[in-house]
Amino acid sequence: MSCLFRLDHYQIESVAVILNEGYNPKLKSHTGDLTSTMTVAPHREDARKYMLVLEVMARPKKDHESKFFPYSVVVKGRGFFSFRNKTDKPEAERVLRLNGAAILYGLLRAQVAQITAQSVHGQFLLPTVNFVEMQDQSTQVGQPQASQKTPSAKRKPRPKKRKS
Repeated sequence: MSCLFRLDHYQIESVAVILNEGYNPKLKSHTGDLTSTMTVAPHREDARKYMLVLEVMARPKKDHESKFFPYSVVVKGRGFFSFRNKTDKPEAERVLRLNGAAILYGLLRAQVAQITAQSVHGQFLLPTVNFVEMQDQSTQVGQPQASQKTPSAKRKPRPKKRKS
């Protein structure tokens, strides 16, 4: 199957990872709201090129910190994509909101995992996201922003320290 577009390059615009002081590591899973905003913009000169901006936020609800993820996270990145052929704007936006967002989210998720790997509560992977479902919800409601509530997420267990 031939791909219609490619990721030319990406940039991490900002990353904020803040320790959740109320986090309870003894719980088997943790819940939280994961929200995202997404913007697609065409290139000014080349009709085959687009920029996708994705910002992802994971923050605890007040008084639910012990059940929340080990960190509050806000990460924002930009992906620069090009289509093999000139593609009409609605189709390009649809493809980028589904496939481009999945690609960029994976890169942002890896950045958060790398940063948290050396943090107090250990490595944290942002939960997986279903961009198809988000696109369907956005189309039904007619909203450009997307959000997804995650019922539960597990953090990667921290290796046990050896006794000397």
